[in-house]
This record gives sequence, C-alpha cells and structure tokens, in this order.
Amino acid sequence: MDSKKSIKHKLFLLLITVGAVPFIIVIIAGAISMIGDLEESVQKNGLLRNSIISEHVTDLIEDNFYVLHTLALNPTIIQYVAAPNDENYKAVYTLISEANELFKDSNHMALTSASADQLIRTDGSTLVNINKRQHFKEAMQGNDFVSDIILSMSTGYKIVVLVVPIKDKNDRPIGILQRNFDLTALQYFVEAHDDDEVSVIILDREGRAVANSEEVQTFSTEHMGDINYKFMLDKMSGGSGILRLNIDGKDSLASYSRNVLTSWTIVTIQPYQYILDQVYEKIIHAAMIGLLMLFIVGAIAELLSDRVTKPIIEVANAADEIVKGTASIEKLEVASNDEVGQMAAAFNKIRSARDAYQLESELDKLTKLYNKTTMERLCKMKLKAYNEKEFNDTLMALYVIDLDHFKEVNDTFGHQFGDKVLIEFAKRLRKNFRPNDCIGRFGGDEFVVIIDDLPNIDIIIRKAEQIKHAASTLTIDGGITGITASIGISIVPQHGRDYETLFKTADEALYYVKEHGRDNYRCADFDINAQI
Repeated sequence: MDSKKSIKHKLFLLLITVGAVPFIIVIIAGAISMIGDLEESVQKNGLLRNSIISEHVTDLIEDNFYVLHTLALNPTIIQYVAAPNDENYKAVYTLISEANELFKDSNHMALTSASADQLIRTDGSTLVNINKRQHFKEAMQGNDFVSDIILSMSTGYKIVVLVVPIKDKNDRPIGILQRNFDLTALQYFVEAHDDDEVSVIILDREGRAVANSEEVQTFSTEHMGDINYKFMLDKMSGGSGILRLNIDGKDSLASYSRNVLTSWTIVTIQPYQYILDQVYEKIIHAAMIGLLMLFIVGAIAELLSDRVTKPIIEVANAADEIVKGTASIEKLEVASNDEVGQMAAAFNKIRSARDAYQLESELDKLTKLYNKTTMERLCKMKLKAYNEKEFNDTLMALYVIDLDHFKEVNDTFGHQFGDKVLIEFAKRLRKNFRPNDCIGRFGGDEFVVIIDDLPNIDIIIRKAEQIKHAASTLTIDGGITGITASIGISIVPQHGRDYETLFKTADEALYYVKEHGRDNYRCADFDINAQI
C-alpha cells in the first residue's frame, strides 16, 4: 500500500510537471516575444513621431530660407550692403521689415556687411559685430546655414540663426541676411507631440536641446541652464535607429532620426518600464488562465495516475527504481531536453526575427555619402516640398555623374587604389556643395547630386564645371589619376517634377556625353557644344 501510494504520488507530480512545464515555457517565450514586438512598435511609433516633427522643422526652415533668398537677390539691398548710406537706409529697412512681418511671429531679421558689422535689425536692438560667429563665416563662404543654439549678443536670448549670403554680380559674398529664430514656438510644437509615457527632444549638432518636452524652456534669458545630451549623439550611428539608454536613472528606449536640412537630431524617449508593465499585465492574465487549466490538468492527472499505477505495481523493480528516482530522473531529463529544445527553438526564432529586422543604412559604407535608397527618398521629399508650393521661381537640379576610365584604373592599380579614388572624389563633391545639398553614390563609379533653391541655370552649369574639375584634377598619393567625369543634368521644373522622369532624363544626357568623347556635361535639352 505504501509503495502504491508512493508511485501514484510520483506519477501525479510527473503529470502535473508535464502539464506545467510547457505552459511556463510558453509564458516565458511569449513574454520575450512580446518585448520584442513592443520594442518594434515603440521604434515605429517613435520614428513616425520624429518624422512629423522633422517635417515641421524642415517646412519652417525652408519657408524662412525662401524669404531670405528673395531679399538677398533684391538689387536695393545688394546696393546698400555694398555701400551703406543714410539715403537708402529707410527703403532697405522697410523691405526687410515688411518681409519679416509676413511670418506673424516675434522673430526678427538682421542685415550685416562683409566686415561683420550689423547694418540693420528689425527689432531695433543694439547693432553688434559678429565676425566670430560661425554662421557669419559660413555665409561669407557662400553657404546657406542653420546654426546651433547661440546666445544673442544684442538681447541675451537663446536663439538659432538662419543665414544666407548676399552676393554681388560676380557671385562673391558681400554681406549676409539672417533671421534670428526664437525657439519658444518650436518648444510648444514639441510639447504638443509628447504624452504621459513619451518625451521628445530636438538636439543640435553639439547635443544641446533645441526643444525638450520634459523641460520647461524659457529661452528668454542667458540664465537658462544648458542640459547637454552629447552622450546620446555619441551613441547614435547612421541617420536613424533605436538605442537603449539610461536617462535620469531610468532604463529607456530612444528612437532617433536626423533632420537633413538642419543636421539636428530628433529623439523620442520612452521608459522601458512602460514596455515591461504591459508585459507584466499580459503575463498576469495568462497566468490566471493557466492556473485554471492547471487545475483541470491536475484532475485529469489524478485519474490517469490511478490507471497508470496498476500495471506499475506489477513490476516491482521498476516501481522501486521509480520510487528511488532513477527512472523518474531519467525520464525527467528526457522531458527536460524536449522542453529545452522547444525553448531553444523559441529563442532562435526570436533572434532570427531580430536579426532579420534591421534598419537599412542611410550611408554608403565606402564613401560615407548617401546610398541609392536614401537619395531616392530625399529627392522625392524635396520634389514633394517643391510641388506643394503655390509660387516657386527657384530651380532644382539632379546630376548623374559617371567617372570615366575608372574601370581601367581599378584593373591596373587594384581595388584598394580604386577605393581611394572613390573616397577622394566623394570628399571633393562635399566641398563643392552646400550642407543641405544631397550627395550620394549609387554604386560602382556612379554618383548623384541633388541641389535646390537655385535662382538661375548659371549656377547649375557652374556646379557641373566644378564637378568636372574635381574629377580631372583628382590626385592619389601625389599623382594624377587620369580620371575624368561625364555628367548628365536634369532640371526642375523644365524636365519634369517626379523622380523617375528626372533621373531618366539625366541618365540619357549622361549617355550622350559618354558617346561624344566623355569628360563633359550635358543639360538634357541644351547643345553640349554651348556648354564647353
């Protein structure tokens, strides 16, 4: 009787264990799977939120740049910057003030000469010399520029500055026109896009918060404390992604993406505890159902153990071994191996899903330029913004560039030398274009450049000359490479307003250059001989 009760007891526990172990494993695997799914959902929602904010920033900056460019081309302003005088002061002040009032905000404009002395400020504050400001240096090199956070020398307010160069008839910078941008409106916009579980931060290139939904931003005095998030930027790679960080003592997920126009980084942060709380809640619900099922399994196990013990009693040795634990342990080991195998398969499935889910890199690994996928996306974004404007008298240009004789150089001197050629040419392209221009490598020796906000075709042709010169004078290890460039160009709106048409048109122009001697460029509907 005692032996029978002991065997029955062992079998009952075994059956309960067999019923409970799969349930426990399913709970664990399900929890891990839920964490992975929730992390993916957090990333997607964060990047979507970032995209909305980034588009708002881009629209805001582009609207300001459009007005600044229009003023910078005004002959009266150009003449005044070249030779300031009291007679023209009022007319220039009126032009700038009326343009500034179009925005219906508290921001103001300033006009500065080539000597860095401010000539006009629409807010009437003290005129200062800005020769040490980075935005002044960038503009005097002929570049549009969006600054990081700076402290206004006139007002003491924290601002960012949008600046464009004013050029003479020889296309040389003779002064700058800037708009000092108060960050309060952007702060309100960011605060409107957070919630109880999510915070949003816009970081400049130095890791300072341009806007932060978790901090009360008062941008009105120099006494506002600077909180530097450089540690975030140091851990971010590529244009977008997700990081797990410890922020203010909290384990958090940070979804980040970079605004191409400003090089600012938008970060959406969610405490990891938010994900765990959802997992815990689902586990508790599953556990309650599991306990009910386990009770049913226990009842069934009781019935089965009664039946199973009858034949086991007849085999005394086997019963003794089971009572001693030998057979039972061996069988539990087999069961454990089966369950471990199931758990390993679940873990492998999760790892496989995670490995399969990777953000596509925005950059070409060799040249660090944008890759083909990113360039197509950026071009379509710029075209969308261009087409949505009711009035647009500027131009866009798409250059398709092919390096002549690259294959011969690559075959003669080896792939490492060829890689150096591609890297050096990429560096030269960056030097010849503005920070907000898009430069990419489509693969092999083919490059693509997209530039917008151009006042005339002359600039487009000049840029083609610069590309051509950059290739023909390319040197590696002190020696001329013998590389030249063939360039096909398409222009918006003359050659179309969609990416496919523009690329096809530029590619056909490139083919024409290749067929007619190379080392040249062609704008789709222009005579190539007129461009030499």
